Amino acid sequence: MGGADTPLTRRGLLRGTAALVAARGVYGVLDGLRTPERAQAAATVSRFQEQYLIDKLEVKLDNGVTAIIPPIHNDVFTAKLAIAPTGDAAMKTALKNAQSRLEAALARVEAPYPGTAAGLTIVVAWGLPYFRTYVPVPWGTKAPKEAGSTNLAVLDAIRFPSDPASVVLEDNHVAFKIRSDSTNILSSVESQLFSDTSSPAYVGDLFHLTSKRTGFVGRGFGTTTAAKTLALAAGVPGAASIPDNAQLMLGFTSTQTAALGPDNIPSFETLRGVTDQYPSGYFAHGTAMHLSHLNFGSLATWYGKTYADRVQAMMSPGTAVPASGQPVTLPNGPAQVTTAAQVKADAARGKSGHNSLLQTATRLGADVIDNYGRYRTKGTGVPAREDFNTLDDPFTWYVDANGTLVTPTANRPGLHFAVFVPTSRKFHTARLAMDGVLPDGTDLSKPPYNLDPTQMGINSMMQATHRQNLLVPARAHRSFPLAELL
Repeated sequence: MGGADTPLTRRGLLRGTAALVAARGVYGVLDGLRTPERAQAAATVSRFQEQYLIDKLEVKLDNGVTAIIPPIHNDVFTAKLAIAPTGDAAMKTALKNAQSRLEAALARVEAPYPGTAAGLTIVVAWGLPYFRTYVPVPWGTKAPKEAGSTNLAVLDAIRFPSDPASVVLEDNHVAFKIRSDSTNILSSVESQLFSDTSSPAYVGDLFHLTSKRTGFVGRGFGTTTAAKTLALAAGVPGAASIPDNAQLMLGFTSTQTAALGPDNIPSFETLRGVTDQYPSGYFAHGTAMHLSHLNFGSLATWYGKTYADRVQAMMSPGTAVPASGQPVTLPNGPAQVTTAAQVKADAARGKSGHNSLLQTATRLGADVIDNYGRYRTKGTGVPAREDFNTLDDPFTWYVDANGTLVTPTANRPGLHFAVFVPTSRKFHTARLAMDGVLPDGTDLSKPPYNLDPTQMGINSMMQATHRQNLLVPARAHRSFPLAELL
């Protein structure tokens, strides 16, 4: 990874990362793009208890399909706590003080903005190492668990069959996921929190930052797409073939409303029989989050395929390819759900599609009533995905195992992928399905199917470098969860 590798002391590390916190590098190309004209926010700002939700998301109709318009920019900071894990009274006091400081800081930086895509939303997610190291006793009694089981709802990340042996299973204590249409808002907020020691919202001394990750998603739909703009600016081979109206570099819309988990369906307590949480529980309104980085293969090779081949690899071998034009938004609702039997029939003919594989694990298999009394129809999506393209390789900057600050310079197309699910096991099941291991145990890579990665959706186009599962508490508990119970 070309770039500056700088060995640093802790004090030097803080100085080094402070200079990089709000820097945008090649992503500054997007500063000149016209941002979407979003609806004006109400004078009184209220925010969801579900941190992952964004208020008043705009919906567009494209090719007869509705799709949401997410925030253009998505920055993620990961960190370890600077508080020594001594387990004594001093540590507990430090955690409680840190809890108050962080919540006050987050409230301060959020106050000027609505919780919309044009404004600011922050997701604070906590890794299992935080709970195991700093709050083991209350964690053991309060932890969300799978229904009828002692298994935790949030599990350690695992390697999947198509992952390389080199994939890093991360152990960060916390991740801050900061989203907005405005780079000015992001830069200001990130500086206030992590680098400007004179800021009333400064909490940088509570954490040792371990990485910054920069993601973007193009608005598309008739406006300049961030994906193509940045890929061209970075000289990515094949970038010229990205459709002008595509949200993402692979040329398709990923935010069809009928394909995403609606409202708070990904929360621990929402679906009956998934976890032991109910609307009144400590971790109610929280969710499990998977965070990963994926490198793309050759865009030139991808766009060297016919449009029909790309459609069927992304969707399903049975997807009807439009007779005219090459729309980027394709139907992906309950009516397009492919059954496991259909997936196996396609595999017997030597093909499978990315979405059809996932659908065997990510859609409701029957009509249900949730814990809020709402009717959910068969085929409804459960995960709430956030796919953000990136040129990071793998991160904008990171601190390696030796305490060295690394700032890679290679501009490689890829994806920072985040998904919110009621349990980590549901994500694991879905990701295994992407590799041809279906929820019923059928392995499409083995006889009688014998599919290889080039025949399994878009697996041959992406490879994970890092993975971590984290817990996203409710907004009321987002700052050092459970510390108040120590």
